[in-house]
Amino acid sequence: MHDETMASGVYLPELDVIPARDTREVHRLRFHGHAGDYFRIWIVNVALSLVTLGIYSAWATVRTRRYMYSNTTLGGSPFDYLARPVPILKGRLLTVLIFAIYAFAGRIAPALQAVAVLLVAGFMPWLIVKSMMFRARYSSWRGLRFYFSDDYAGAYKWYLGVYFLMGIPFLLILLVAMMGHPGFGMLLGFAAFTGIYPWIKGHQQAWVVDNHHFGGKSFSFDDAIGNYYGVYVKAAGVALVWFLPCIALFSTAAVLINKGNPQAFNPKMPSPYFILGVYAVMAPAYLGVWTFVHTRMTNLLYNQAQLGQYRFRSTLAYWPMLGLYLTNALAVLFTIGLALPWARIRTARYRAEHLEVIGEGDLSDFVRDAFAHGEIGATATEMDSLLGIDIGL
Repeated sequence: MHDETMASGVYLPELDVIPARDTREVHRLRFHGHAGDYFRIWIVNVALSLVTLGIYSAWATVRTRRYMYSNTTLGGSPFDYLARPVPILKGRLLTVLIFAIYAFAGRIAPALQAVAVLLVAGFMPWLIVKSMMFRARYSSWRGLRFYFSDDYAGAYKWYLGVYFLMGIPFLLILLVAMMGHPGFGMLLGFAAFTGIYPWIKGHQQAWVVDNHHFGGKSFSFDDAIGNYYGVYVKAAGVALVWFLPCIALFSTAAVLINKGNPQAFNPKMPSPYFILGVYAVMAPAYLGVWTFVHTRMTNLLYNQAQLGQYRFRSTLAYWPMLGLYLTNALAVLFTIGLALPWARIRTARYRAEHLEVIGEGDLSDFVRDAFAHGEIGATATEMDSLLGIDIGL
C-alpha cells in the first residue's frame, strides 16, 4: 500500500487491502451518449476554435470530456469531469512554446536543435506527472476525486532513464558491423530491442497504475511483465501478415502501371498518384498493427490492475476493434470529418461495454472509507490551490 503524500497535500490513509477474490459479482460500465447530442457540442466547438485560432479548444476539451464522463456510468452513477479550461490552455501554450523552440533552434543550427531535443526530453517526465495529476484530480465518481502521486523520480526513471538502454541494440549493430558481420549485428540488435522495449512498456503501465488512488485506496498492478513480451512477439507476426501482402500488392501494381514506360517513375520526384498509392496501401496495414498493440496493451493495463477488493476485466477484441476503427476512418474520410462525433460515440460505447469491475460489494465502500478518513472534506478545500496543467497525454 502506498503512503505517498498526495499531489494536493492530502495524505492518503493507510488502509488494509482486501485481496481480490474470485467472484461472479460484476459491475459493468455503461455509456449512454448519442451521436446527435454530441454532434451539436462538437460542431460548436469546431466553429469557435476556428474563429478564435485555436484558443477555444481548451473550452472545447472541457465540454467534450464533461459530456463523455457524464454519459459513462458505473453502478448507476455517472463520472464527472471538473476541470476548468484555463489550466488546459496553459498546458497547450506550454506545449506550443516547447515545439516552437525546437523548430526555431533547427533553423539556426542543427547543434542547437539537438540541445532543444535534450531539453524537451528532460521536461517530458515532469509534464507527464503534471498531466496525470491534473486528469486524475479533476475526474470524479460519486463525489470522490481520483488522485495521482507526484512521483517525479519514477517518471524520470521510466520515461527518460530507461530509454538510454535502447542504445544497447544500436551499439551492438554498430560493433558487430565493424567486425564485418552486419547481418548478425542486425539480428543481435533486434533481439536486444525485443528484450528491452516490452520490459519498458510494462513498467511504464505499472508506474501509471501504482500511482493512482481513489476512495482512500491505492491502485495496484500485478508485475507480470512477461505478458508484454507475448504482446510484442505476436505484434511482430501481425505486422508480417499485414505488410508483406500490402507491399507485394503495391509492387505488382507499380510494375503493371510502369510497364513499357520505365521513365514513368522518378524516385527523386514521385508523382502524387504514387504517394497516394503508398498511403492507400500502407495505411490499412499500419492500422491493423496499431490496433493489435493498442487492444492488447489496453487489456493488459486493466486486467492487471486492482483497487481494494475489486479487479478489472477488459475484453477488447482485435477484429471488432479493427472493424470499428476502419469504418470510423472511412466514414470520417467520406464525410470530410462530419462523422467524427458518430465515430467517437460508437468507440466510447464499445470500450465501455467491454470493461467490467469485478468484486464482492456494491461499490459503496469507496464513499464510506473516504468519509471515514475525512478525505472528502480535504479534497474540496485543495481543489483551487492545485497547480496543474494538462497537455493531453
